[in-house]
This record gives sequence, structure tokens and C-alpha cells, in this order.
Amino acid sequence: MPVIRVARLENDPESENPAAAVMALMLSSASQPIKEAPRNHVRIERTRPGNPNGLTVDQHVFPRRSMEAFADSTKRVSVFEMAKSTSRLVGLKNVMFCAQRAWDQQTEGVYMKHIEDRFQKIVQPILHGHVHSIAPEQKRAIDRMFALWYMRTRYRYLEAQEIQLNGVSGSALTIIEQENLEKNGYLYVKSGGKMPARQLNGVRLQQRISDYARQLAVVTGWGVIHAQSGAFIVPDVPVQATIPLSPKLALIASQPDGMIDESNVARINSGLKAGCREYYFSRDISKCRFSD
Repeated sequence: MPVIRVARLENDPESENPAAAVMALMLSSASQPIKEAPRNHVRIERTRPGNPNGLTVDQHVFPRRSMEAFADSTKRVSVFEMAKSTSRLVGLKNVMFCAQRAWDQQTEGVYMKHIEDRFQKIVQPILHGHVHSIAPEQKRAIDRMFALWYMRTRYRYLEAQEIQLNGVSGSALTIIEQENLEKNGYLYVKSGGKMPARQLNGVRLQQRISDYARQLAVVTGWGVIHAQSGAFIVPDVPVQATIPLSPKLALIASQPDGMIDESNVARINSGLKAGCREYYFSRDISKCRFSD
């Protein structure tokens, strides 16, 4: 269960209520099925000019460190856009790869960073050819990374910037106070009982990720799969338990380590492509094959 820290302000007579209200709302939403991310998302809430607290605005859905293994010499990836049926080279910082302040800073900079850091510590030796398998004790970290990626793709857009909490008055907070609280890992409720939607989304994401990672206990392990020829794609929305590591490497659930030929790469790519909504990418799309 996520730890919910709601700022308690002396001038708010109902300061003990917000945490309970947030927990109730989170538990209610957690019991609902996962919804497809809304297409008509709202404008992001901007930080103060210059972003003095260093709050993350562009939040990569697929880790930027992992994207680097797919980048060409110009530090761009080849993206196929579904709506246009065309491909183009795009930089790794492009907003198309990011949620925009869709969850709070504590979720981004502490909870998610911990999962990503553990994952990178495991897969970087594989990418450099020093390690060729996932040890049993590393499986949980891979499960959590796939759960993180899976859920971020489904909660990357907000339907509104604020959530109304019932029975909570909130506090009159300046933008400086709001940003200081967020930087220090606190949730807060503004006047009228309104809470930034990204904060509830962050709490919801932490719960969803933990729940889904536990479901992955049925996975027997993660195989390190090498492509003999062809190249793996990275989908914008994963639907099967596969984590592409590079155009030639992927982790696939419940499969033994090994080398596969281009026809098998094509089948895997088709499965990855099946969940795509807006795009998929690789180092060179022209080298990616599909079985359909």
C-alpha cells in the first residue's frame, strides 16, 4: 500500500481528514478496471518560471536510459507513427515519448526511479555482453520494471487537472508553497477541497504497479533473447510480457535464453505492434519485420 503523506497545516481545522479522503478515493479507483488512456487530455499544469524546484515535467514512459540502446549516431530513434503510416527520426527528449506531469514528483523521482535504477543495474551488463541470463533473484526487479512500463502507458494522460475531495476544506496555498510541498514528497489539498489530479494518479500508479508486479509471480523467469537478424521494436503500449533492450536483445517472460531467427523476431514484433495506439520505434524501422 502506498504511503500517503498529506501536508498538515495549522490553519486548516480539517487537516487530519485529507489523508483518509485520498486513501478512500485511491482504494475506490484501484478496484475499478484499468481504462484506456483518454485521447483528449488536458493541458499540463506549468511550474513556476525556470522551474526552481526542479520538478519533472516531461516524464518518460519507456525509460530514457533504455531508449539510448535504440538510438542512432545522431541520438535519435526511428519512429513509425500509426496515424500517418510513416516513419521519421525523433530525439529521445521528444514529448511524444513522455507523460507531461501526469504523476507527482515523489512517484517520479523516488518510487519509479528506484525501480528503474535496479532494472538498469541488471540489464546494462547484458547489453554490454558481460552477462547472458537473468538470475532467479533478479526476477522480481524485472517484474516490477515491466509493471512500471505497463501501467505508465495507461496512466500517462490526465482527464482533468484537479480532483474534488468531499468533506475536506483544504488550504489557501501559494504556488511556491505547493511546489515546495511536492518537492518534499507531500500531497496537498487546495482551497475548496481540490487536489491536483497528478497526485492521486501517482498514488494510484504506485498501487497498480505493485499489484501487477505480484500478478507476474506466475511468470517462471525472463529469457534473454538474441535476434540473429532483423530488429525488435518498442511499442508505445505493451500488451505482452516482453521488454526490448536493444534492436537485437529482448527479455521475454517464461522463455529460455537463446537466439532466434528473423521469422521469430517478426512474430514477436507483430505481437508488440498489436497493442500500439500511436507509434512504435527502433533504431531503423526498415530493418523491423512483421509476420502479418
